Amino acid sequence: MVLVWTWIGVPVATRLFAGPGALLLAPALGFAVHVVVALPVLRLIGMGKGAVVGVTAACVVAALLAMPGLKPVLRWPPVSLTVAVVLAALLAWVPAASVLPKATSDGVTLAASIFDHSKIAMIDGMTRSGVPALNPFVHEAGTPDRLSYYYLWHFGAAVFAVLTGASGWEADAALTWFTGFASLLLMIGLALRLGAGRAAPFLVLVLAASASVRSLLDALPFASLLKRASGLGGWLFQAAWAPQHLASATCVVLACLALVRMAEGGGWLAALLFGLLAAAGYQTSIWVGGVTFAVAAFVIALFLLLSLEPQRRAGFAVRVGAAGALALVLSLPFLLDQASVAAARGGGFPVALSAVEVLDASVPATLRAWLDVPAYWLAYLPVEFASFYVAGLIGLWMLMKERRAAVMPLALLVAASLAVAGMLRSTVAWNNDLGWRAVLPALLLLVPFAAAAISRGSTVMARVAGIVAAAGMILALPYTLELAREDLFASPTPSERAFADAPALWQAVQRHASTDERVANNPAFLADATPWPINISWALLGNRLSCYGGDDLAIAFAAAPAPSRAATRDLFDRVFAGTAKPGDVRAMAERYGCDVVVLVPQDGAWARDPFSAGDLYRPVETQDGWRIYRRVQRPANQLKPRSSQ
Repeated sequence: MVLVWTWIGVPVATRLFAGPGALLLAPALGFAVHVVVALPVLRLIGMGKGAVVGVTAACVVAALLAMPGLKPVLRWPPVSLTVAVVLAALLAWVPAASVLPKATSDGVTLAASIFDHSKIAMIDGMTRSGVPALNPFVHEAGTPDRLSYYYLWHFGAAVFAVLTGASGWEADAALTWFTGFASLLLMIGLALRLGAGRAAPFLVLVLAASASVRSLLDALPFASLLKRASGLGGWLFQAAWAPQHLASATCVVLACLALVRMAEGGGWLAALLFGLLAAAGYQTSIWVGGVTFAVAAFVIALFLLLSLEPQRRAGFAVRVGAAGALALVLSLPFLLDQASVAAARGGGFPVALSAVEVLDASVPATLRAWLDVPAYWLAYLPVEFASFYVAGLIGLWMLMKERRAAVMPLALLVAASLAVAGMLRSTVAWNNDLGWRAVLPALLLLVPFAAAAISRGSTVMARVAGIVAAAGMILALPYTLELAREDLFASPTPSERAFADAPALWQAVQRHASTDERVANNPAFLADATPWPINISWALLGNRLSCYGGDDLAIAFAAAPAPSRAATRDLFDRVFAGTAKPGDVRAMAERYGCDVVVLVPQDGAWARDPFSAGDLYRPVETQDGWRIYRRVQRPANQLKPRSSQ
């Protein structure tokens, strides 16, 4: 990933973003350009290994042809910057390690963030059957079977899984590391572009690694005034839990830089890059690259348009419109899939105007209605981003005084990012994914702003920024170490032995289930291996489609309204608990398309087996640790694999 994407990104970075730190933008640029171009091509020609190799090689050759004339800028960086890049690679290992299994004396345990990496099933699905991706989590007759999700990041992992023969789990861990590494290089590059001192790259790494002060704050008497911690967090937290959203944020920041470059005279090359980055940002995260970027891009484009000489405005507007049209065309399949699933699900618009609830119920409701908004800016953000929020704002103020025209677009992106996170919320599930992830572009800018300010320690404001940042880092140290410990070592769970034995179970299932068949096993199997119950052993090890992966996955991925999802949950719970009603097993076969069923001794159905006596399923393998059943007859219109590896 590093070799291919950096190579592809170098000619783009050096031609459009010349200056200090330009080469540090190359990995993120290469990722965005490669995957957003490869997806529609591989959608047309299939995702066999030859096709993936050919498309990737074409991108690498195109980058090679663009290299002539770049030799003067391709010099070895200073020793201090080289050391900073190596340290960034090591720091990125911490969130990447959260994806990997941890051996214990009792078996194998998993870090808490593996919950959000259940989407590894999407990577395995694309390596088996290509794109557009099928929904690997749930199937119900009469609902769309296509995956409605912003899966470009996972597609990037699938491309390298096909190229290297790695598993989806391995590819996810690798891309989690790459995303963290590329985002750190982006922040270092931005700090250098802003005229920061030599210490700035190291300051970026320290500030990015620092977490929230909430764990320390919880011990104070007035902590009860604030609501408990949510899914919002700094770089260390977000890189482990939501690397796809972090990748989208890097695309958003780069797209805004490309937008500025268009206004400066970058021409159609800058417009092409802007369109590709906008599409990549949206296809990687609807919340960051869709909602947040739409707000930020409109404001920034309007500012740039009004800042231009009148005779240049028409050309700029035409290029922005053309780039937007390109992004829309590339993203149209995602938009259509999401629209169709949203219509099937019902439930209204997926985004609502709602301020973040910062204050706890101990504060009277009438006061909370007035105080939540200022508390978001004055308490919530300083608590969660203690080391760089205030210091970053000081740095932004200092830079605005020096180079207002150049820094204003970045300031507008920070404002849009934080405002969207504070005033809008997603309504698709119980969690506010929009609010938690919309802050990421601001995070990627406030860290280099703070580093740029602190590295100029000769001024009073720079010293103030340094003191505030140092205090924040010290106060955040307990939670920072807690996050790092969880990522690297994980906490023990009661399911360690059962998870260690799960590979043998899923290898047996793969022997009896073809790549286009759907598998059912207890959605509550190893439920205590993750913070919320999901079918994690299937997601990580199954390498087959599921007919129902559990309620937490169905909320996000099922194309069905809430009452239907509740009925599905109850049916599968009954069957695997051994209390199936008449017709439940037939519904599993005919309505949910369960071709293969797995029982384990932990299931209530192991002792009260509803599959052994009927005529819908027949046993194909019985061991001490599992029973596997196959459907007696599959419908003639069952989906076939579109390609095979």
